[in-house]
Amino acid sequence: MRRDLVPLLGAGYARLSARQRRVLLTMLAVSAALHLVGLAVFGGWIIMRQHTEEQTVFVTPPPVKTYQPRQLEHRVKVQKTQRSSSRPAMMPRLVAAKTGSINLPQVALDPKVITTSFQPQFKAVSGVGLGVGLGTGYGVGGFGQGVTDFNFFGIRGRGDKVAVLVDVSVSMVEDERGGPAGYLRVRQRISEVIGKLDEAAMFNVIVFADAAEAWKTEMVIASADHKNAAMSWFRRYNAEGNYGLTSGNVQAADLGLPAVGGTTRLDLALTAAFQYGADTILIISDGEPRVEKGLDPARQKAYEEDLAEWQKKHADDLANAESVEQKVWVDGFDGKLREGGPRGPATKGHWEARRVRVGVPRGQPVAPETAYWSLEDFLEHLRRLNEAVYAKSGKKSPVVHCIGYQIESKGGDFLRKIAHTYKGKYRRVASLR
Repeated sequence: MRRDLVPLLGAGYARLSARQRRVLLTMLAVSAALHLVGLAVFGGWIIMRQHTEEQTVFVTPPPVKTYQPRQLEHRVKVQKTQRSSSRPAMMPRLVAAKTGSINLPQVALDPKVITTSFQPQFKAVSGVGLGVGLGTGYGVGGFGQGVTDFNFFGIRGRGDKVAVLVDVSVSMVEDERGGPAGYLRVRQRISEVIGKLDEAAMFNVIVFADAAEAWKTEMVIASADHKNAAMSWFRRYNAEGNYGLTSGNVQAADLGLPAVGGTTRLDLALTAAFQYGADTILIISDGEPRVEKGLDPARQKAYEEDLAEWQKKHADDLANAESVEQKVWVDGFDGKLREGGPRGPATKGHWEARRVRVGVPRGQPVAPETAYWSLEDFLEHLRRLNEAVYAKSGKKSPVVHCIGYQIESKGGDFLRKIAHTYKGKYRRVASLR
């Protein structure tokens, strides 16, 4: 036993056997060798890094002259002169970029709508200023697209471009709805809505019955002159001698579903309002529209072929048919209003002598019955208009508010569905005072 290791390894080392001592010494030697090798490798890496690493050197550039001595001398002289002068000292100027170097976003504005002659009133209006002067002295940009508030028979809202759609069919002035006096109150309310439109907004008025007529073929600024002109134009309808409407300047569009006629042509009025780009549409009507689809081409062709075959088969009988005079009963006129004309005098039913054809064979083919739009057809028509006019231009769909004036439940459900589809409100008005 090596006694010199006893103090280092402790008293337990003395109790180990010779074999255990050799193993322990071997492990200690291997451990010491590994530590020495690790230190050598780490030290070499540190030395190599110091030799190979690029040193960062900061170089101070020579000072840059920001002024010339003569310029400074001149500036000092100018300042002394200003201080001794009675004129106010010159202040630093704010320098803005030239307007030609600024790219403004393109604004889609139709110059045709700027037809107003009113003088600008400088008052606060909400909206987005367009900043596009059109040579009128103040330009539309000075006012922007104003937002106007309205109270439409109890429905309150706001809009930039407001289209007012009014049913002027003769049913609006029938006795059960208060007669002409009742309609006069409706007309007065409509005039109040138009009169209270903000002059910074735009509007139009469209009437409909068996046809549709628009006051203007575009949206116009709600100036005082325009509003007075619109109310004067609107007062012509359902007045004495001009009840209802049978023709107008609004035609069916190719953008929606095809239609060939009908009554209460709300489809035509809405078509015009959509095409004019109205963002708010106000409707008052007393009934459900009846829009004729027109005959299906296949059914129409089949009917014409059957009729031609029947006429060919009975050609002799048709040629020998005689025209004779017979008495026929003619119903009297009840004196009620009719579309497109004045109220006529009431007449009694009576017999009249008329010439009729006799000897015509039976079994003549009957023409196909006319089909009418359903609510789903009407909504599909509006969907196509919305897609073509608003969606493709990135605009929001218009908001549609509806008033059912003493309307029956089926017609009220129709208007309610239209309003809710286009985020608007529906209200039934039983009477006006």
